[in-house]
Amino acid sequence: MSSTARSAIVSRKVKFDWDNAPLHWLRDDPFTSHAINEFSYLLVEGERFFCRLFREALPLVTDPQLRADVQEFIKQEAVHSRAHHDAINGYLKRIGVSGGAFERTNVLLFTRVLDSQPFGRKLPKRLQRQWLVSRIGMVAAIEHFTAALGTFVIEAKTWEESGVDPVVADLFRWHGAEEIEHRSVAFDLYQHLGGRWPMRALIMGLIMPLLVQRITVGTARLMEQDPSFAPADAKPLGLRFWRTWQRSADRGNVPSVSWFAGQALRFLKPGYHPVHEASTEQALRYIASSPGVLAAA
Repeated sequence: MSSTARSAIVSRKVKFDWDNAPLHWLRDDPFTSHAINEFSYLLVEGERFFCRLFREALPLVTDPQLRADVQEFIKQEAVHSRAHHDAINGYLKRIGVSGGAFERTNVLLFTRVLDSQPFGRKLPKRLQRQWLVSRIGMVAAIEHFTAALGTFVIEAKTWEESGVDPVVADLFRWHGAEEIEHRSVAFDLYQHLGGRWPMRALIMGLIMPLLVQRITVGTARLMEQDPSFAPADAKPLGLRFWRTWQRSADRGNVPSVSWFAGQALRFLKPGYHPVHEASTEQALRYIASSPGVLAAA
């Protein structure tokens, strides 16, 4: 399997001014403000993990174009991680928001559990390549969601109706657009190294509930620190939390849980390929107008 990227993947610098971003960057929808912000805490460590993993796989890539795609993927993901790290330090910490145990668990997941030596234990040689391919398959599953989320946030016109802060919106829309741009790389690499459909199905069975669990716990963590929510609103196992999520989804501001399930089913189709998902042209149009990209140019 070789590269199927529809256009050249480009690593870009970005610049965001975090001095005035508010806690409720969607003025009329505090829940979505937190549900989207929690991705910063998830993505900082997650995208660092992607970079380490793809560097580990790079010597095994024999197709020149796919190798170039993987190298640019690493560069883009490194920029994404730094941008969200800066958002946490310059924006969320400025207004007193902390990731707490959610952030610490993300570090454990991506640096210990999913390491090349899980929990510091070296795998037998016969299992090392399989573990590598399995983890790349996990990234391919996650990248399927991030590309779909990229389309969602670019098209979320209800954000403007809810009173959006342009800087926070641009962070997530720019990031989503680049996720669309490189959406095929992880899947191409997975297939290039021998990944097949049965393993892909098993991986999605793990990734989809894990992703929803991380989003749920992270959103609840941020809601706990917001006095506009009652303590019962921020309990992930409570009915009020899920009703609040569904109300925001009904407004079109954030995907619903059923949306994530639908995206998982698309990934499970035997003929699935990310090149048929999302729109590179739509992504590049947004990138060309992104204030964060233009400010760094």
